Amino acid sequence: MAQTFFTLPESPEDPIIGLMNAYARDQNPHKIDVSVGVYKTEEGDPNYVFPSVKAAKRILAENDPGHCYTQMLGIPAFVAQAQKTIFGANHKNVASVQSISGSGALHLAFELLREMGLRDVYVGTPCWLNYQGMIEHAGLKYHTYNYYAAQTHAVDFDSVLTALQQAPSKSVFVLQAVCHNPTGLDFSKEQWLQIFEIVKTRNLFPLFDIAYQGFSSGDVDEDAWAIREAWKQGFEFIACQSYSKNMGLYSERVGCTHVCSKDEGAVATIRSELTRLIRAEFSFAPAFGARVAAIIQETPELREIWAKDVSDVTERIKGVRQKVLDTFTQLKTPGSWDHVVNSHGLFWFTGLTPDQTQKLQDEHHIYGTLNGRVNVAGLNDSNIATYCAAVDAVVRKYPGN
Repeated sequence: MAQTFFTLPESPEDPIIGLMNAYARDQNPHKIDVSVGVYKTEEGDPNYVFPSVKAAKRILAENDPGHCYTQMLGIPAFVAQAQKTIFGANHKNVASVQSISGSGALHLAFELLREMGLRDVYVGTPCWLNYQGMIEHAGLKYHTYNYYAAQTHAVDFDSVLTALQQAPSKSVFVLQAVCHNPTGLDFSKEQWLQIFEIVKTRNLFPLFDIAYQGFSSGDVDEDAWAIREAWKQGFEFIACQSYSKNMGLYSERVGCTHVCSKDEGAVATIRSELTRLIRAEFSFAPAFGARVAAIIQETPELREIWAKDVSDVTERIKGVRQKVLDTFTQLKTPGSWDHVVNSHGLFWFTGLTPDQTQKLQDEHHIYGTLNGRVNVAGLNDSNIATYCAAVDAVVRKYPGN
């Protein structure tokens, strides 16, 4: 037998992909998918196109720029508008580059942190599952602390403060600005101010992940508060921005990495280093989605439509949350369920155990991640009653510890 170079261990299937495949194989007509983090309409359509995006695509089609290479730093109009959406009118001392959506923005940030000599990265758990792999792939040290208090279904803020106070100076803290994935539980403004005070006194480095801007309050400006406050206080930090959710441009891979420096003179150097990293990895970010996003943000009429798009999505999600709570209340489902309306964005951390979640799948054809996370947008008037009845049955039949 000829020698092979491919002596690689087989990688395990991604849990979310595994759920998607299992759901696709299930022939039950009443099956429900609350696993994948995409927005779905009341009709259950994951391919919904925002009205603002439809309008921008028409404008782009009428003014087709072709498919030539753009610029390594990204499409200038998009990058400028992305800055404004994150920072408002004042974005001095910010080096911004287009990235391959939020994942690419984070990867670029971790690569830059390595070049800056920052090695220790702290992440609150439970968290987005991809953080660890990306951090370790960049050669950085992955540290965790507890973010979620299971007994109270709230942020474990004492644990957060302890981690900030005990981490070595120059440690990096990955902080989700709004709509925490997977818990849906965010810091209050008062808590953010406490965090910033410790960051300041202990010389820590914040890395903001903002993947759901607008889906907490229904307003993109309000949801940028933490990042704008950090900029206002003069911190150096990185913000990683995605338009996958708040414009529904998932497969177009639209995002930005924003690096904020105290030194205006350092911005050009930071930008050149980002250019070097980009050249070595992908050279040019995808153009189509970025051009659509630029048109929406730079056209007052379309920006107004986009604001309504985001508000409408947020209001629908809030409405679903309230209906879930109302149904559990009517069923007298064991346990406390107020946290469904106290969390924000697409996700709700139910508190169901892995065993209970598996029973939902095996006995009721409801597909969710084993950590108990639910994509609330996967629920609607046609399946809320079915979902809640299934949860009620499972927690009664298989009570958690």
